[in-house]
Amino acid sequence: MSAWPDAAAAAADPVALVARELRARLMGVAHARRIVACSGGLDSSVLLTVLARLHAAEGMAPPRALHVDHGLQAASADWAEALRARCASLGVPFEVRKVVVERSDAGLEADARLARYAAFADALGNGDTLLLAHHRDDQAETVLLRLLRGAGPAGLSGMPMRRALGRASLGRASPGRASPGRASPGRGAPARSEILRPLLDLERRELIAAARALELEVSEDPSNALMHHDRNYLRHTVLPALEQRWPGYRQTFARAASACAEQERALADLLGPQPTTLPVAELAGAPELAAVRVRHWLAALGVPAPGRTQLMEILAQKDARDGAMVCIEFDRWQVRRFAGALHAVPRSRPPLPVAPGFWQPPAPKDLGHGQLQAEPTLGAGLMRLDEPLEIRFRSGGERLRPAGRAGHRPLKDLFQEAGVPPWERDRLPLLWVAGELVAVAGLYVAEGWQAPPETPGWHLFWTPVD
Repeated sequence: MSAWPDAAAAAADPVALVARELRARLMGVAHARRIVACSGGLDSSVLLTVLARLHAAEGMAPPRALHVDHGLQAASADWAEALRARCASLGVPFEVRKVVVERSDAGLEADARLARYAAFADALGNGDTLLLAHHRDDQAETVLLRLLRGAGPAGLSGMPMRRALGRASLGRASPGRASPGRASPGRGAPARSEILRPLLDLERRELIAAARALELEVSEDPSNALMHHDRNYLRHTVLPALEQRWPGYRQTFARAASACAEQERALADLLGPQPTTLPVAELAGAPELAAVRVRHWLAALGVPAPGRTQLMEILAQKDARDGAMVCIEFDRWQVRRFAGALHAVPRSRPPLPVAPGFWQPPAPKDLGHGQLQAEPTLGAGLMRLDEPLEIRFRSGGERLRPAGRAGHRPLKDLFQEAGVPPWERDRLPLLWVAGELVAVAGLYVAEGWQAPPETPGWHLFWTPVD
């Protein structure tokens, strides 16, 4: 097989067809590290095998394989080992990520998907491209499922051919310089990588033909045959009936999804870049337009759209008085209102450490729910100390006199002044020396503990992880 088959070869050879499709979709990621998400099933096995052959024919470094073990089947460890052996035969580096699927009322499929994509985001680095083996049949299933759940144009766009994958923190980012009375914007960029679905224009029957030509032995998850899963019911019952009447339904669904995606892109261009928090003043006017504004704001943050009931509740609560504890929950998210703006906050957040311990700048300190960092400065920030800083969290009654200001004030008042939402205040690290509060990371340094003029000090940063 040639490295990049022409159209005639592709028409006669199912493996060449897959290779030709890969070539077309990989043109824009020729220099990125390519990682194939491998379940061990037919689709991802075809993708991995053909891509490995193409890399070898082109003299390129082999792609990498990433397998997520959900731990939901007794044989999952055996599947991982079989996949490891296959990757070894292809000369492909192989990695397994084990995850714990946290159950929710969203259903097992959704819960497993959430755990899987979190593992993807954690495994990829800047510039990496993760290849998924979704095909046109998968797209048809996705569009129909979303239609049955009442999705709008955004949901009916289906799965995109490519999209960004990152580890951005949502809600208020509280890192900032430890200067008196100032909260600075977030520091550093989240890791950005990309998802690519290069087989999205191929049908599963074409991948089956390629697997037979390659003589692949694959492992299929037995849960794929369980009819109580919605997607399996569609796949084995509804879609075969559709095909009997409308054999071209896959292409039709793909065109409909493409049309919805074009509409969404045009609307996103009209609305422009979305803020991290959404001022309620921008939701004045017709409720229909306000609903579109909220939905696109959430989509820009990577938050799935709420149901119609929750969306209407968000709009109804946008005019609540300041200080009202507005919180609308949906899926794994909350929309809260604070200081005249809407905030998107995960319902489940990393817990605070039981014993946070001590920190000696400038080495970063990982607390599980975020990271403390320090940068050297001169005549500003926290003075440099020989002893480590003790890390604590709010227990109530703490007071601090910010450097350059008169009088001690309760932390509650200082947090309100700095615009820190109530749900973030107990999560901010407080730094102590010999029983005295000397700094709130990212916000304040106490009077008497700031670096004198022309003296080295530390700017302190706090980066939360959600």
